[in-house]
This record gives sequence, structure tokens and C-alpha cells, in this order.
Amino acid sequence: MGSISGDATPLQLRTQDAADMLPLIRDDFAPELERLKRAYSLRNGESCPPASPSPSQILFGQEYDEINRTLVGVLALKWLYTKQYETFVGSQAKSVRLSHSSFEWIHGFFTKAITGPEDLYMLITSMVVNDLGKDSRLALDYQDRTGDDISSLNHDMILIKAVKAGLVPCLNRLRKEVSEDIIRGMELGSEFNFGQLAQAENAPACLSSLLAMRGQEKAFNFRFMEQLLDIAGAAGHVDWTCAKKLVQPIFDAYEAVYHAAMGIISGGLSLRGGYDLVLHRRAVFLRNRGMRQLDVESPDDRALARILCMGGVADLDTAELYEGVWSIMLSDSTRKALISSLNIDGSVDEPAIQPTYMPALMTQAVKIFEGNIEAQERALASALRYLERLMTATDRPEGTVSVIERNVLDILKEVVQSTEFKADPTVLERADIPRGVAAKRD
Repeated sequence: MGSISGDATPLQLRTQDAADMLPLIRDDFAPELERLKRAYSLRNGESCPPASPSPSQILFGQEYDEINRTLVGVLALKWLYTKQYETFVGSQAKSVRLSHSSFEWIHGFFTKAITGPEDLYMLITSMVVNDLGKDSRLALDYQDRTGDDISSLNHDMILIKAVKAGLVPCLNRLRKEVSEDIIRGMELGSEFNFGQLAQAENAPACLSSLLAMRGQEKAFNFRFMEQLLDIAGAAGHVDWTCAKKLVQPIFDAYEAVYHAAMGIISGGLSLRGGYDLVLHRRAVFLRNRGMRQLDVESPDDRALARILCMGGVADLDTAELYEGVWSIMLSDSTRKALISSLNIDGSVDEPAIQPTYMPALMTQAVKIFEGNIEAQERALASALRYLERLMTATDRPEGTVSVIERNVLDILKEVVQSTEFKADPTVLERADIPRGVAAKRD
């Protein structure tokens, strides 16, 4: 086939060789891939990439992290359609490997949703544009066109504003109804992020945008599929041979998010009820691995459940590490402040805090000291003390706001990934607190 947009079909996705697919995507999405070359990237110190060339090496002769992540997501879509389970799970650790039954669930969901070439191209387009907001040039181009500075917004919000300003040309090739469905998914993503709910990073108020998806099942389902493929490609910059990050615990979390979201959309669950369904499923998951049963109706246990979700905790040893630090190493005042702040739903009278990138900060802080339990405890305790400062900071953006975002990406890069942190994790406790920006206004 000579063009992804011209005549791609689900059948051809099954038969098309990956070496032929990638150049077609490059040619169809040239401006978008140029933006992805500039997109910022967050690395975890991974090494030992595969011997085979990466997608960006094949297409451009050098490594571009976000291009590799995006295109591995596209390859994962192919592996799903061709039911290449062994390729899909590849180098996933055996202890967390995606199960056959979960792979079949995902396969069934995708094949039911994608009914023809237009659906397929819609999904591929959604995947390619998903992270364009990470290109700092996009916010600058928006400012050049409109005069408004949106650089302080999160990348999902930057993307939707840029799309509405006509800065993402690939959407113009789609039928109006199709592009509108993609934009609906983007609008949902600008306020509601599947991963942030899976990690209990956002607040119940952020789920209110799901109410706008009533009667828009296709747009919601395609957004969900795009998010699963985004995870599948998340480690594509270090291992492009498989869907390394879509492991069983993460799938379980996203399946919980899907059911929580559908419960809210259908009217069967309140915003708080949908949020707590995710926490409850994490509690059940860990109870089945030996942890005590958490009661998410209790503010103390609910706060701990959120922290366990933020840490991506999926085994008993790590759960015991987190609960030990929570119960023993934190002062009563720190723990009480976290219990209070982590139980705020978010309203104009009492805004909630969204600690963006805190899950990555916590997991990396612990991983740095892998193999040294005492050092891991100290690092996690410092991360939680920093979280308390983050959640209780008093500055707030102008206007009516129900959720305030504090993005700790720079703190992660400049403090946690520094040699000083390895020598003394308490340097994190003295780190700056990012200013708050509006994540949700009412």
C-alpha cells in the first residue's frame, strides 16, 4: 500500500510488514514527527537497548525518544491485530507479564471498535498527535499566532489549544465527524488523564469532564485505546521489540479506570465513587498478594491507597516498604497533613492539588537505591515529606479554580536524578515547590 491514509485497512494491518509500515507513517505525518523530534523526554537511566535498529533510527538515522515511543505504540497495534502475544510481551518481567487472558481482552476490545480503514486511520492519527504538546515550539507557535502564552500549561492542554488554532495539520485530512471525535478525546484528555487516575495522581473533580462523554462512546473508546497503546510504547526509546510497559499490574489499573469512567458516564457512579473504585481495586490487588485489606472509606487508608497507586505498587515487599514508611517514619503532623490533602475532592472553596509527575518522582527515588532497603526507606520518606509540602503549599492561581496543578518534572530531573540525592535523599525535602497553575476551573 502506498499511503497509510489512502487505503489502510484492518486486514492490511495484519499483513503489512513493519519495515514497510514505518516509512508510510513517516510520509503521512512528516510535520507531526518533526515536532516529536523536539519533544522533551523523561528517562529512568535504562540501558542495554536491543541490537536491532530503532524505528527512529530506521526512518531518520538517529535516536528520537518520543518518535520511538509513538511508533512502538503503532507496532503494538499491529502485534495486537496479528495476535502476536509472545512478541507483545517480549522482555516483560515474568512476575508482571501481561497474561494471555488480558491480551485477549485488549484484542477483542480493539477489533470490536475498529471496523474499517477510517477507524484505523483515526486511531493512528490520535497516537501520532498525542504527545505533540511536549514540543516547546508548539506553545511558541501558538503564541505567535494568537498572542497568548500557554507555555505554563500541561502538554495535554497545550495540544488542544494548538489543535483549535489550526497548528496540527494532519487533522485536516479527516472527515469533519472523525476529527471532531479525536478533538473530543483531546478535550477529555486536557482535563482527564487515564494514567493520572490509574496512579491516583489527579483528584475526583478532574473526572467531571467524563460527564461530557455521555452519548460519545466512540470518542471515549478511541481515547482509551490510544492510552493503552501509549503505555505499550512508553519504553520504546529503550526497547522497541515489544510492549514493555503494558504489564499486568498496569493493565489491571487501566481496566479499573475504564470501568470507573464508564460508571461515571452511565450515571451509575459519582465522581468520588469512580475514583474510589480505582483505589479499591488496587487494595484488592494487593490484598491478594498478602497485604492487609485497606478500607478506602477510611481517610487514613484512602490516603495510603492513593500513595500506593502513585508508587505503582504491585507486590507485597514494596507494599510493606510503603506502609512501613507511612506508619513509622513519618511524623504524626506529616501523616495528618497528607491524609487531609489527599482526601480533598476539589472545589472552588477547597481546591485539590494535582502533583503532576509525583508518581515518577516517587518510583525513581526508590529505584535509585534498589537492593538497599534502609536507603529505600529514607528516600521514600523524603519523597513523602516533599509531597506534604507540595500538597499544602498555599499559593494559588488567579480566578476560580477547583484543581491546582504543581508539576515536579524539573524537581525530578534536577534533584532526584542528581548525585546529591544519591548521597543524601533529604536534599529533596529542601527542594523548591513549583508554583500552582489551574488544572481545572469551575
